[in-house]
Amino acid sequence: MKISNIVLIFCSILIIIGCTTSGDKSSGILKKEPGAEVIHERFTIKPSGSYESCIELQPGMVFDYDFNASEFVDFNIHYHAEDKVHHPVAKSGVMFGKGMVDPAKHAFYTEEQEFYCLMWDNPGSLSVKVSFTCKLKRMKANENR
Repeated sequence: MKISNIVLIFCSILIIIGCTTSGDKSSGILKKEPGAEVIHERFTIKPSGSYESCIELQPGMVFDYDFNASEFVDFNIHYHAEDKVHHPVAKSGVMFGKGMVDPAKHAFYTEEQEFYCLMWDNPGSLSVKVSFTCKLKRMKANENR
């Protein structure tokens, strides 16, 4: 087995472990096939807790996200690459967020690293209700990124 294959397998294991948590941190990997690209979740985050959803992307896909929270949260979208975690989106003290993530725009991202994780941290003393929608879509060959 080539060293690059071993590294790929190791990174895949780290990504899955990084997106799987226990205790006050909730998590899951969302896998959607083309044609079932809309994800909608509602969840509650305990005080000082967090919630994470990891999205498995196929090559050539991007995603739009939109969320609303009942209280202020810290929000980030991250992925694991090379020797560290990269955060294309990181916001503190927000009650909503909206945007698009295109893996082709991230220098350290490779097609083999197919998970992006959306994470909400509740720094407050009250529970927070969050509703989020994520829409996965394929970029057309002639579409500007």
